[in-house]
Amino acid sequence: MTEIIFSKTMFAISMLALPLALVACGQAAPPGDEASTDTSSESTDTGSVEEDDSYYPLVDGATWTYVASTTTGQVLGMEVVEASEITWEGAPAWVFTDNPNDLGEWTESTIVRTGSAAMRVHKEIKDGTGTTMIVDYDPGFMRADDKWDTVGFIEEILYGRNETDGAGLNPKFEPRGHSYEVLAVNETVTVPAGTFNCIKVERIRTVGTTAGERVLFWDARGVGKVREERPAEGRVEELASVSIPGGASFP
Repeated sequence: MTEIIFSKTMFAISMLALPLALVACGQAAPPGDEASTDTSSESTDTGSVEEDDSYYPLVDGATWTYVASTTTGQVLGMEVVEASEITWEGAPAWVFTDNPNDLGEWTESTIVRTGSAAMRVHKEIKDGTGTTMIVDYDPGFMRADDKWDTVGFIEEILYGRNETDGAGLNPKFEPRGHSYEVLAVNETVTVPAGTFNCIKVERIRTVGTTAGERVLFWDARGVGKVREERPAEGRVEELASVSIPGGASFP
C-alpha cells in the first residue's frame, strides 16, 4: 500500500510474536505517472503477468493488513485493504478499498493491469455522506511493475492528475512524474506477517508540487507490498497479514 494521502485509524495495539514464513521471490501467490518512459537500463520481462506471481497481484477478494508506525517504533494504527474485481472502461480492473480513518474517511482506488505494470487510474475519497473527492490519473500512477528484476534499472513515468470535488466540479489539474529505481532484488525483509524475499524500489517525485519526495518500498512476488518507508514523514508500514484467494496466506 504508495501516493497515500489518507491517515489511518489511530489506536494502540499490542503485537504478539508472529510466526515467520520464508517466501521465495518466485513463489506462487501475492498484494503510485505516464505518457513517456525514460530507461537508463534494460529489463528482461515486459510480457503478460500471472497474478499469483506478481509484485502487485490483482485478485478479487484479496486482503492485506498493514501496521503503521513511526521510524522510532511508535505504533500509529492499522490499515486494511480489500480488492474487488470490477469492469472499468470495458476492461477488467480492481478496486482497492481501505478502512475508514479517524475522520471517518476511506479511499477506493481503481487499479488496472497495463502490460506488466499495475497502474492507479482513478481514486475516490468517501465518508458517511458520500464521495468527497475524485481523482483521475492519465494514463496512470504506477504502483509496481513486474519487469523490475534488475538492480540499477530506472525509469521515469509521467502522468496527469485531475482532481475534482465529490460532484465532479472545481477541477484542479497538475502534471506529475516519478522516477523508479530498483535498489535490490532478493532482499530478505522480516515484518509481522513473516519473512519475504523482495525487490527494493525507490520512488522519487520528479514533477509536481512536492518534487523530491522520496518513498522506499519492498514488494514480494505472490504477496505484494511488504514494507514501505516515507522518510520525510518518519512513517513506516509493514505487512501484518495477507490473504489472497488461491494464493498467499500469511502468517
